[in-house]
Amino acid sequence: MLPAAMNAWRHSWIRGGVLAAAWLARATAIQAEPAQLTVGQGWAWVREFFPPSGDQDINRLVWTNPPVPLELDTLQIWNVRRPWPIREWRWLASALPAASVPDQPLSWHPVPEPPVPPAHARLEILLAEPLSHRMGHSLTYRLPDFNWKAFYHVTVRGIGPESIDAVQVDLAGILRIFNGTSARYPDARLSLVGTDELLRPPPKPFGLLDLNPDTALTDLWLAPAAPKPLIPVAYPLQTEADIPAHGQAEIRFAGVSRKPAQISHRCDSTAIPAPTPSGGLPLRRILLIPNTPAMGLGFPLPPGQADLFLGAVRGAPFQSGRVQHTPFPGTLQLDMGPVDTVRASRRLLEETPLPEGGWQSEHAITLVNHLSSPVQIQVRERPETPRGWSLVRSSIPCAVTTSALNFDLTLAPHATQTITYRLRLVARRP
Repeated sequence: MLPAAMNAWRHSWIRGGVLAAAWLARATAIQAEPAQLTVGQGWAWVREFFPPSGDQDINRLVWTNPPVPLELDTLQIWNVRRPWPIREWRWLASALPAASVPDQPLSWHPVPEPPVPPAHARLEILLAEPLSHRMGHSLTYRLPDFNWKAFYHVTVRGIGPESIDAVQVDLAGILRIFNGTSARYPDARLSLVGTDELLRPPPKPFGLLDLNPDTALTDLWLAPAAPKPLIPVAYPLQTEADIPAHGQAEIRFAGVSRKPAQISHRCDSTAIPAPTPSGGLPLRRILLIPNTPAMGLGFPLPPGQADLFLGAVRGAPFQSGRVQHTPFPGTLQLDMGPVDTVRASRRLLEETPLPEGGWQSEHAITLVNHLSSPVQIQVRERPETPRGWSLVRSSIPCAVTTSALNFDLTLAPHATQTITYRLRLVARRP
């Protein structure tokens, strides 16, 4: 071999060795990504990441100190993109279980209980195909005994006894995670899945007795229909959390500081009857916080209890309410209770038959603002009639749905405004 060719070959071999050594050093220096947890109501899905070992093909994995209890039927091994087939797995105990004392009484169980793995056990997993470990792997599994609750601290400034100008709001969203397992997840990335149980309809009566159409000598027991299940909602918070074993963790997942908010007053026909007592009834004040990135939010907000403070977070809260599921984009709404400074009264003026058939009814809503600042009012009218109805006219613009009439208006300071509308009523078809 010529000297020039020998030098080129030697340099290429040295360069390849240096690159291989650099790759191995990088593989050993790579740290595993933090675990990803999706916590539901009574369970949690976990994805743990393990750094690459540099081996090209592996057929066996040993998982040291797996969490207890672990639902092994949900265990999966993933490479970078897809789950890897598992041939079998088995427990490798680090210590033999303690021998039973013969003097203790025997207890018989009709259903054999699954054996509890001993402490500090290892799980051996045999793969059906060789797995390249240059990019590492991850484990996904499901754990029981997990739960979460959300809490909100809301501070409102700018509300006075005479006006509600320049309202500002502070909001802190706190998430409490309950972990009843032996697993600990430092610096985990957290997401939620769940439903708002308060949205579940109240239980119906126990049932009714009805005649049997086949034979009149027996009756039929008609059980109430089961309510439709609530649809779970996903909250991809991706919040960092340090979750201890057999304990709980509190994480701040949302924060709003000195942002402008809106105040609206709700006039609902279900809360204000017609005719209304003299002087009217107070409307409910609603705090509206836009769920946008400009407000410091910009992601779906889970339901939870809300403590409302006026002016500063000192002492007991002004009142406690509840924040419902708030989508993104959307508006967080918090009921601040009734206020005497904005009132309403409803009247049924008259109901007359029509020559062509059907009836005609006239309605009036009187709104009074005693504040020295303008107020926003949302009027929701649900006609209380068994007949079918349709809107004929209204004194201000109105949005009509299948079950209600919606009026949105701004009432001037120390002003009174009356809304009138006319309905056409027809008998419903049987």
